[in-house]
Amino acid sequence: MESKEYRFDGWTLNTQSGELLKGGRRIRLQSQPLFILEELLTQPGRLVTRAQLITRLWPKGVVDFDTALNSAVRRLRGALGDNAEAPRYIETVPRRGYRFIGTLDPPVAEHTSTLPLHELPAPSAVQPPVDRPEARSPALRERRPRPYAYMAMALGAAMLLIAMTAIFDLRRESVPAIERYESPTPRADPGARTLAVLPLRTSASDEASILLAQSVTNLIRTRLATLDDLTVIASSSTSGLTDSGTDARSVGEKLHARFLLKGGADRAGEQLRVDVQLVDAQSDKQLWSTAFDRPLTEIAAIREEIFQHVTDALRIPVDPATSNARGSAGINFDAYQLYTRGQQLLASSTATDAEKAIELFRRATILDPSFARAYLGLGQALMLEGNLGDARTPEGQARAAKAFDRALELNPALGEAWIEHARLARDPDKAEELYRKGLELAPNYGAGYVHYANFLFGDSRAGEAIDTITRARRIDPLTPELHLVHAFFLMVVRSDVAAHDRLVREALEINPDLRSALEQLAYSRWEYSGEFADAAQLIERAIAVDSRWLPSRTLARDIYLDLGDPVAATAVLGDSAPRTATVEIAQYHGNRRHAAALLEDTRPEAWGDGGPQASMAQAIRDAAIATGDFESAVRLLEAVYANWEGGLPMWHRAFSLVYAHTLVLAGKVERGRRLAESTLALLDTHAVGRAKHWFSRERAAAFAVLGEDERVLEELAHSISNKQLYRWWYLAERDSLYEHLRGDPRFQALDKQARQHLDRQRALLEELRRGGAVPKRS
Repeated sequence: MESKEYRFDGWTLNTQSGELLKGGRRIRLQSQPLFILEELLTQPGRLVTRAQLITRLWPKGVVDFDTALNSAVRRLRGALGDNAEAPRYIETVPRRGYRFIGTLDPPVAEHTSTLPLHELPAPSAVQPPVDRPEARSPALRERRPRPYAYMAMALGAAMLLIAMTAIFDLRRESVPAIERYESPTPRADPGARTLAVLPLRTSASDEASILLAQSVTNLIRTRLATLDDLTVIASSSTSGLTDSGTDARSVGEKLHARFLLKGGADRAGEQLRVDVQLVDAQSDKQLWSTAFDRPLTEIAAIREEIFQHVTDALRIPVDPATSNARGSAGINFDAYQLYTRGQQLLASSTATDAEKAIELFRRATILDPSFARAYLGLGQALMLEGNLGDARTPEGQARAAKAFDRALELNPALGEAWIEHARLARDPDKAEELYRKGLELAPNYGAGYVHYANFLFGDSRAGEAIDTITRARRIDPLTPELHLVHAFFLMVVRSDVAAHDRLVREALEINPDLRSALEQLAYSRWEYSGEFADAAQLIERAIAVDSRWLPSRTLARDIYLDLGDPVAATAVLGDSAPRTATVEIAQYHGNRRHAAALLEDTRPEAWGDGGPQASMAQAIRDAAIATGDFESAVRLLEAVYANWEGGLPMWHRAFSLVYAHTLVLAGKVERGRRLAESTLALLDTHAVGRAKHWFSRERAAAFAVLGEDERVLEELAHSISNKQLYRWWYLAERDSLYEHLRGDPRFQALDKQARQHLDRQRALLEELRRGGAVPKRS
């Protein structure tokens, strides 16, 4: 790893220590400001886009990434004494990114490692913390997340979970790295050559026997997973399955696998006894079987014979040179069992287990210094420890990167290690090259496809991201978080409610108590389908799983308000809810000034309005109408709007329209109209390829600001047809945008349609309560 110093205007930045020094002052930068400054200094005078910074800083997904980036830049400017309005060092390029405009001194000498991996960029030593709810500021925790928020939460969780649950193959040979890499694509017929290696049975129930069977299973699966012409189901999907008590057809259907490899493994002294059978799951016909009773030291030869039998039976072409190289290395089975235990600990995603895994991987490298995968596991454990604990330091990340370097020294064909370097690469072009290289070498690495999909999505290549996450799901069909990621992509890109809901329900079939899936589906049923009673049932299930999780309770609040039950909405929040969580309650009761007063201490960077809803901005505007103080409202909303500068404006479309209306009310008519018109144009652009009239609610608000009443009524009619009736009580009774239309018979007719739908939903809710599916809160 490199340790660099940058000097400019009397400042010295040491990237290894993360310290800024000037005139005797010493400032220790936090990881995110440090990363941003170093990124800008490596490209002085050049634009570094917000998308690049967000993708590198938050590769696992963060709901509030715009706010988080703005906050990190502000902290950096504060350390440097820089000013956004008259910058000396960091210039903001509106809505695009940042550039360093200072003058760098001549570079100082660099100290680099001697690892022979010259083709790799120096990986970033900075790995941002996982976006854990408990680590956020109180003001940020108490707001409802941004649009598709519950899907975004699932995305972030999946990035961490999938990265740590895959158990990898052992390939310690040195194979020349492939020079050219094509983008991996999903196979047209995944079922034709899809194989699941089921957990091998063991005749004993002691821990050592179970670990032995698990290790042999993993050795076989990961060896077969090197085949490009075979889809091999991930161990995270097969680990809970056995071949006893369930017929092959059922297992094959569950895993979407045509072929099953099953059997048993036992140890008798220094002898290893393995029996395996290859079964066609469609016909339940055995295609081949064999048994081994050999010394444990011959485990590599046993694995290779099984590999050869399977490829022959399935008629899979194998390059003899590559196959022989990959299968020729011996296996230190004691080291491999430590590796297996370490990977199992990483699956828990806890800091304590990460620490234990680190020691297991280190011990494995002592027993077998040539064990490349042990170094890979060590690097992953170090990264996880830093993300979950208090060791988020450049030094810690440097140690992880060094472990990955060592793994690639030992085995340049270790695709998973290339993917880890891709996650750390700062240059998007280099990252993509590394992702492709890694997936070419590890074609059945499900976690790699998840990371690559996240990278593509962050690079605004959502279509490719959908294809890539589809491939990940073929490899790992029983990990429910992947269903949520796929559903998230489809919802954000295509507004495909039916496909989204189907995928989330499939996740719940796998794990009925998965809180993130229950929230995600409840949110969809509430906001996108108008099925409020069903949404109430789902969110109550999520609350039952974890009653302390505030986003579940705030979503329940909104659902109950739409069902006309403010008592339940208040009760579900509980006495411990923050003041800002009760803004919507105050709005429901028409307490305009009180609703705004609840937001008095909320900073612009902690503002939570997002997507089609802007209850906070509405509270500020409504209070201004009540008091006549529009200037204060404009200043506050302007500060929030400026805080989002450079972000994705679609995330804040409803806020922009409330802000535009407030400007008009304050006499700044032209500014307000321009903002409404630009937001309307944005909506029209993003409507392409989505469900028809998807943005009807937002379009109605834009036309209301512009005074086009006929089009307002037309768009509201579309929203009712689409059952997008969230916060209708506010629109029909409280929203000043529509005040002049409430006496119009056409508006009244639309209101009647909406209320009839809401009456039916209330009746369904009472039925669910009588049946005990939804608690009656009071």
